[in-house]
Amino acid sequence: MDNISKYVQESLDENGWEDCYIVEIRISASKKIEVFLDRDEGISFQICRKVSRYIEEKIDASLEFGEKYTLEVSSPGLGSPLKLLRQYYKNVGRKVVVKTNEDTVVKGVMKEVNDDFIIVEVTEGKKNSKKKTITEKKIEMNNIMETKIAVSFKS
Repeated sequence: MDNISKYVQESLDENGWEDCYIVEIRISASKKIEVFLDRDEGISFQICRKVSRYIEEKIDASLEFGEKYTLEVSSPGLGSPLKLLRQYYKNVGRKVVVKTNEDTVVKGVMKEVNDDFIIVEVTEGKKNSKKKTITEKKIEMNNIMETKIAVSFKS
């Protein structure tokens, strides 16, 4: 895993993509290598493709995974939980679903992020009701089990 991380970082540095970062690297027993990248403005297919080719070249030269392996380089995707603080900052203003360590779920708009907590604006009340209350919930980072971006298909 250290070599894969090193190869990714080399590729990012070589191409001047200092704003890109590794979210996660997974390597399975079946030699499937998954690299998840992100950047503050969102990751592009072209960046993933270029990083993938760089890693593939290094792996093929070293044969550290043999001749048969699968390599996937992509963004974490909308359904993936946020893993890094940097991802929280990137998603301020978006709707989120936060699961806490106390098994509570908070749904709303992430209004603020800092190193210790996030603030989620929660709207309560019926959809078509004129009586809605808006509250802000402060959730300590060490109390967050998982945060996902809420996917909405409404226009």
